[in-house]
Formats: sequence, structure tokens, C-alpha cells
Amino acid sequence: MSRFIFQLLLHIVIVSILAVVFFNIDLPQKYGYDDLLLRRVLIIGSIFSILITTGLTAEQLFFKWNESKLEAIENKKQALQLELNALKLQLDPHFLFNNLSTLTSLIEENQATAVLYVTNLSAVYRYVLSNRNKNLVVLKTELDFITEYLFLYQIRYGSSIVIHIEENNANLSKFIPPLTLQLLIENAIKHNSFSSTMPLLISISYEDQWIIIQNNKSAKFTKEPSEGIGLAHIYHSYKIIGSTPPVVNDLDTIFEVRIPLLNN
Repeated sequence: MSRFIFQLLLHIVIVSILAVVFFNIDLPQKYGYDDLLLRRVLIIGSIFSILITTGLTAEQLFFKWNESKLEAIENKKQALQLELNALKLQLDPHFLFNNLSTLTSLIEENQATAVLYVTNLSAVYRYVLSNRNKNLVVLKTELDFITEYLFLYQIRYGSSIVIHIEENNANLSKFIPPLTLQLLIENAIKHNSFSSTMPLLISISYEDQWIIIQNNKSAKFTKEPSEGIGLAHIYHSYKIIGSTPPVVNDLDTIFEVRIPLLNN
């Protein structure tokens, strides 16, 4: 903006000097010029030069402003990506440590089940590592991963957790940020109390272009400290790709998160 004002003032000064000079020069009559007409032509020409130069300068400034805006958006996106990667780094140990104590007791009680548990744990952890740098995965891939992931909790909690996953082949080719479903299921397990007589009910269903993860609420007497990493990860994932953000409905007896399903 300062450059534009400087150029405009410079042009005005130059035209003013030219006008003063021409008004103080006596042109020879033998050339047949009309002094007043010539001076008017020169002044009008100079004014048009200023307008044209001003327009070109404004256009150049606009393009530079637009480039700066795009650069700022890209920098913000990169910053969000770095923050998301940092969140992903926090997820791995959180996920792994929750299963080590279960595996320790299984090895002592039932070695065959322990082997199966390790196999599924390895598959889950392999999925986490292979998709940590991706912003989107096919929904079917995420659901296959959830099946292996839920096996770990079924061994750990038995009938205390009941999960229903609706079949919907029409949406299996849609996309979703990796680990989204796992994080929401893990949050439901972490923040609620449950038992075989009062199980935690988790459902995964669909509505139009949304996948809905819902669980009943039964607050623990002693609340575990929450850092909000799970939901923060999901929000950052959708913010990076510039999509509609998830919708959280925290009701009296139900906690529901609606996740947009995306085309690639």
C-alpha cells in the first residue's frame, strides 16, 4: 500500500512539473501550434498516464496480496499438519500401554489366547504406524482395523462392552481420517463405568454422508484426567483437509459424534 501511494504521488509531482514547464515555454508560432491546445493535450495525456500506471500498480498489488494470502493459508495448513503429527505421536504410547497389562496377565492364564492377542495387537499397531502420515483412508480399511482393535477389548472386558456396527456397503468406499473410530471408541471406554450387568453400548451407524458413533453415558465416580487428545486429533484432521467439522452432541444419557464421510 505504501508503494502504491508513493508511485501515485511521484506521478502527480512529475505531471505538475511538466505542466509548469510547458506553461512557461513560448513555443514558436511558425510551427503552427496552438499553445493552449498543445498544453491541454499534454496535460490530459499525462493524466491518462497516471490512471494507467495506477491501474497497473493496483493490479500488481492485488496479485501480490493474493499470493501472500495463499502463502499464509499454506503456512497455516503446514502448522496444523505439524500439530496433528505431534498429536499422533502422543496416541501411540497411549494406545500401547493400555494393552500391556492385559497381555501380561493373559500370558500367565491362557497362552493360546495370549498369542492371538499379540497377533491382533501387532496388526492394530501396524495399522497405526502405516497410516500415521496419511490424512485419509478408505472407510472399509478403517472398519477392518476396528474389528481387530475391538478384539483386544473383548478379551479384556468380555460382555461389559457391546458394540453394534451397522452394515452399509454404499459408504464403504468413502474416506475418513485414520484412527477416527478408534479414538472415539477409546474415549467412550475411558470416560464411562460399565460392567456385565450394565454394559457400555457403542453403536456405529450412518445417516446420509455421516457416520455416527454413539454410546450411553455412565460417568465414573473418579474421573480420569482428560487431555482432549482424541477429539483434538479428529478436529485437526478435518481442519487440515478443509472439510465440514465433526459434530459433537453431549446429551444427558447419550454421547454422540457425527463424522463426515468424504470423497477422495
